[in-house]
Amino acid sequence: MNIDWRFQKSLLGHLVLSIIFFWYYTHYSFLRPVTEPVTECFLALLIVGAAEVNFWVIYPACQNNSHSILYFVLSAVEIIALSVVEYFLTIDAKLSIYVIELTGPELFQIKKSLLLNLLFRNCGLISVVMIMADNTDLRIRLFEKDRKLFRMKKQLIVQSLTNKQSLFLDADQICYIQQDQNLNHFYTFDGQRFIRRSTLMDLQQLLGEENYLKISKSVVVSKSHIKGLAEDVITLLTDQNTEEYQLKIGKSYLSEVVPVVKSVLKKNKQELNKTGNQQSESLLPDLHPKALAIYQYIRTCPESKITDIVERTKIPKSTVTRYLKELQKDGLIEYAGSKKTGGYRVVGTQPRDVAAGTAPPQEPDPAENPE
Repeated sequence: MNIDWRFQKSLLGHLVLSIIFFWYYTHYSFLRPVTEPVTECFLALLIVGAAEVNFWVIYPACQNNSHSILYFVLSAVEIIALSVVEYFLTIDAKLSIYVIELTGPELFQIKKSLLLNLLFRNCGLISVVMIMADNTDLRIRLFEKDRKLFRMKKQLIVQSLTNKQSLFLDADQICYIQQDQNLNHFYTFDGQRFIRRSTLMDLQQLLGEENYLKISKSVVVSKSHIKGLAEDVITLLTDQNTEEYQLKIGKSYLSEVVPVVKSVLKKNKQELNKTGNQQSESLLPDLHPKALAIYQYIRTCPESKITDIVERTKIPKSTVTRYLKELQKDGLIEYAGSKKTGGYRVVGTQPRDVAAGTAPPQEPDPAENPE
């Protein structure tokens, strides 16, 4: 069991509970009379300390070694020891409230009743601690299972909104995650939506904080799907059949999120161009030798016109025109600039007229032989 994780998630809660328990046991002693203040404080510290030792030491040690029976045995010993110590420190105060002299059977019955009450109370306290420890351990085991699945297959277990059926969701399909009370809603690249019960912090830790950016109190977006930024609104990349997601950045997050988004946009653009070039290069072995010669010339001399290609490659104009159409269809080349001044370039290459801020590219029919 990951003690550090338990410590981070449970320290504050246990600190609050310890303060409440200590205040309760020093002011209202359940099932027994109040003794001296020093004794009450000692007993309160003893009980709170025993509960914390059970949670942080006994349960993890037994769980790590798969010794469930040993945990129950040690917990029983702890309950008995607490009850016996508390019994001997409070029995005199219990007997002092009786104004009449107690006989043998009556004295035995009172002592027996006090000891049983203390055993019952301490058993309930340790049972609550056991439930808390088991619940925390369950969360840890589920988190570790999710992390193993994500590490091996880059997938998460989510639920469908329609039939609540569990299924596997590829992480690269997630555009953003929005938390709504105790549910997280996953919005995907193709417009689908799924739900999952967990904290947003756990999800961000599971998916990797370097891959996801928190833009508001309840929204985390995938950095790889960020498409644009306009003032305080982020646009996410989706497929052609899905309306673009537009999310508003929280006011308190603006100063931190905006610089990160600008950096991500620049990086995404570079990676997109690189990926496009790699995909284009992978198609080259399947090209006809003449088409390959045309492609290589265009890559060497961006924004080439048909007449230049015909002159340099010595390939007939009709053949060049036909292969230009095929290369455009395969996504290997594109036309940049106007019909008069533009030319063909490899996809991912920055055209001169776009860099200079002039008119946007207009793609003519290669048969028109633009000059």
